[in-house]
Amino acid sequence: MNHVLELRYRRLLRAYPKDYRAEHGEELIGTLMEAARPGARRPSLRETLHLLAGGFTVRVRATRASGVPPWTDGLHLGALIVAAVTFAQLPVLPYVIFPVWTALGIVLMVALVRGWMRVAAPLAAVAAVATSWPIILGFHTPVLDVGPLYGDFAPVAPYWVVAAASAVLAVRRAGAGRASGKTRWWGATMPVRSPRWLLVPLVGWALQLTQVPMHEPIWVVSRAGVEVVALLLVLAATLAARDGRWALAAAVYLLPGLVYLAENLLATGVRGFLYWSVLTALVVASLVAARRVHAKA
Repeated sequence: MNHVLELRYRRLLRAYPKDYRAEHGEELIGTLMEAARPGARRPSLRETLHLLAGGFTVRVRATRASGVPPWTDGLHLGALIVAAVTFAQLPVLPYVIFPVWTALGIVLMVALVRGWMRVAAPLAAVAAVATSWPIILGFHTPVLDVGPLYGDFAPVAPYWVVAAASAVLAVRRAGAGRASGKTRWWGATMPVRSPRWLLVPLVGWALQLTQVPMHEPIWVVSRAGVEVVALLLVLAATLAARDGRWALAAAVYLLPGLVYLAENLLATGVRGFLYWSVLTALVVASLVAARRVHAKA
């Protein structure tokens, strides 16, 4: 028996959820081993792509069994992504000097990850108002001197997106809890996300310590590449699961970027327009696909 080939098949099967592997894993391994070429020591490219695509499809379709409405799940995921990316880009020093804001940011991220929207909503609102003082009063706040210049809305847009989404989810979930008789003051009725989301801000701050400015080409190109790949996966997930939650999450993520583009339209070069055009096209394609899937359903 070719144990090397079997081991490599088993590694590829990790693309599938654990429960699925427990139920169907041995059957899949048996089928793959019977169909393998004599003497083969590694899966073919076609088999590899097929298994990876199959695992991806099973994982995204499993989210439909959570019982959470797609728009609620998508809005929550979008708010979490915007918060994680925003905190990852914040300058490290001001938050080290003022640890109270660091603590509040950590609590907000934990609340979003755990789905405690009635905790996250007021914290997100405080963060949005605090970073908007330069616009509201016309000067920089002495506590958070990382805010925008007067009249510059792009840096504060992510905070308001998270605050608005959290408020909608807090009200919606509180109402759902009262209807079911299971209301809890912290509103723990949203799906719990992976704690790995908490690593995103930490990784962003660690990258800042490399002394390479975040606007350097290497970071700009890397981020653009990650965004394009992620949005392609969103489109694939929308088509595979026939569900629009990932399309909505992508649209929420893109919204602060479109505010930035609108404010810097005249200063945006050809590459900038190409970058935002690609992201927008992928998000629109996902939303259209989600709408068509919903209409067919």
